[in-house]
Amino acid sequence: MLEVFWKAPDPRKKNAHYPVGPVLTLIAMALLAGRREIAEIARFATTLTQPQRRRLGLPLKKGTRGFHQVPGYSVFYQVLTRMDPEAFAVRLTDWLQAQSGTLPQALAMDGKMIRHHIGLLTLAQQEDGAPQAVAVYDQKQGTPRCEQSAAVALLEKLPALDGKIITGDPLHCQRRQARLIVEKGGDYLFGIKGNQPRLLQEAQALDALPDTPFLPTTKSVMAESKSANSMPSPSSPWPSTSPLPAP
Repeated sequence: MLEVFWKAPDPRKKNAHYPVGPVLTLIAMALLAGRREIAEIARFATTLTQPQRRRLGLPLKKGTRGFHQVPGYSVFYQVLTRMDPEAFAVRLTDWLQAQSGTLPQALAMDGKMIRHHIGLLTLAQQEDGAPQAVAVYDQKQGTPRCEQSAAVALLEKLPALDGKIITGDPLHCQRRQARLIVEKGGDYLFGIKGNQPRLLQEAQALDALPDTPFLPTTKSVMAESKSANSMPSPSSPWPSTSPLPAP
C-alpha cells in the first residue's frame, strides 16, 4: 500500500517537507492499531523505530545522518482535511482489485440454532458468504456435541490455512481452537468477553495505553522523538505478540 500512497494526489504545496505517501501510510497503520483521533495518530508516529521510519521514506532531520523525523499533528490535519476522498477512493479501489486473490482470505466461523433444536456451525468467506465447511451441534456449550466441540472437529478436518484469517465470537476464544488454526498456518481474530476474564483484563489494559504496545521503541529514539515532536512515547517496550486464550 505504501507504493499506492506514494502516487496519491497531494492536496498540499509541492514543496511539502513530508511526502504524502509516508503520511497516508502512517495514518493507515495508526488506524489498524486502533487510533482514531489525529492527536493519537501523531503520537503513534513517534513510536516507530528509525529503521521503520527509513523504510517509509521519512526525511532525515537536518544536521543528522540517521535520525528520520515523523510528521506532527498539523501535517496529519492538513492532509486529512484537504485531500479529495473520491480520488483517494478510486486509487484505493484500483489497488484492491489488482490485489484480488493475493490478500489474506478472511473466513467467519459462526453457529446458529435452527428452531432451538439443531445448530449449524458454518465457516464462510466474509466477502460473499460462500460456505467453506459446516458442522452440526446441539447446544452452545457443555455437551460432547456443543458448538465449541463442533468447532474443534471442523478445524481438525480442514487442510492448510495458509493466508487465511479465521474470525469468531467470544465463544470460540479458546486455546485449543487458536492452536489448531496456528498449527495449520492460519491466523485468528476472536472476540473477548467475560468467559476469558484474565485475557479480557489484559486487553483492556493494552487498550488504555496512549500508544500501541506492539512497536517497541528504544530509549534513545524515544528521547529524540520527544525533543523533535514534543509528543509522549511509551516508557518501555511491550511484547510483540498477544497471549493465547486460557483453556
